[in-house]
Amino acid sequence: MAPAAVPVDFRALFEKSPVNYLVLTPDFRIVAATDGYCRVARAERSDLIDRNLFDLLRVDSSRPDSDTVVQLRASLERVARSRRSDAMPVLRFDLARPAQPGELEEKYWSTANTPILDHHGNLLWIVYRVRDVTKSVLNPETDESRVRMSREQGEMIARLQFANDELAHMDSLRAGMVQMSRLSAIAMMASALAHDVSQPLTAARNYLSALRRSRSTLNELQTEELMTKLALQVDRAGEFVKGLRTFMAASTTVHKSEDVASIVADAARLSASTVRAGGAVLTIRVDPDLPKIPMDRVQIQQCLLNLITNAVEAMRESPRRAIDVSASMRDGALRVAVADTGPGLPQDIARQLDEPFATTSFINAGLGLPICRQIVKEHHGTLAVSPNLPAGAVIAFTIPLANGRG
Repeated sequence: MAPAAVPVDFRALFEKSPVNYLVLTPDFRIVAATDGYCRVARAERSDLIDRNLFDLLRVDSSRPDSDTVVQLRASLERVARSRRSDAMPVLRFDLARPAQPGELEEKYWSTANTPILDHHGNLLWIVYRVRDVTKSVLNPETDESRVRMSREQGEMIARLQFANDELAHMDSLRAGMVQMSRLSAIAMMASALAHDVSQPLTAARNYLSALRRSRSTLNELQTEELMTKLALQVDRAGEFVKGLRTFMAASTTVHKSEDVASIVADAARLSASTVRAGGAVLTIRVDPDLPKIPMDRVQIQQCLLNLITNAVEAMRESPRRAIDVSASMRDGALRVAVADTGPGLPQDIARQLDEPFATTSFINAGLGLPICRQIVKEHHGTLAVSPNLPAGAVIAFTIPLANGRG
């Protein structure tokens, strides 16, 4: 008969470990501590459990180790956000001398933070490990110190390489999102382009028919008038196509001094079919004294198109559907605002403008607003949301007159 399995008390086993560990919840509350950690921290376990780590590690700007707590919090937040381990450089954190109250002992620590995930990839805990390396830091000629410095240098190089790879990936992703947003806008506009172009072409055809029918009875002045109207309608159709082709072909950022009124007018033309399909009315108010502003014309058009389209989508169920686009100078910067009469932007979405796909509307709201913020950021401006009383939202962006891109 096989001997009965001996039950293992894993909590007791963990707590008796000589290694210096804390187990933290995702919001950094201490749920377990080893004897080793209690010993190096000079604390009782009962003083640690159920306390937030940063309630115990207060920032004191008068201490030489004041930046340590800030760096530790940043490391733990990286782990919570990325679900990846994070090793920190050696940090100084002085401890009170037990026999001399009020005095601090200079101490240095090597720290690593490791996420513990469930089988769905959700963060359960963070294991916080510290190692006292004071002797090797204060005695840099020892073999242990040289090994430690070499190891930490390698870890730092690896972290920098990882950070560079992440930045390159994010740049590639952002460029893809910008292109996806532009293609989405093109797809929406192309579906209604036939209607926009057919109106001036139909008018041009009517003028041409009038000329053919009445050419024998028209005098020179009447003929010239019809020819002028015909040419204007053809030009109008050409402007629609030209605007869409320019918007579709743009792939690089080009900043130069631009006339704001013409940019707003082009964006209004490109979005006219979307506004009309949504049963909305678009009003434009542009200050006539605006100076030319250094900007990328197509990017700002894209930003306006996104905001106007968002406004149309937001007002689907609204009894009154009005969009007001305004442009004016305020505190040395161009301010362009798009106001609607919808239900307003929820607070949780307003707080997440930096995050793509923040709403269930994949392109219009989820991707459009972060793309707008990125475009405005590249113009050294800001994007802000405010209520449009009594109902609706105002999304406004600014571009400084001297934004360094002219």
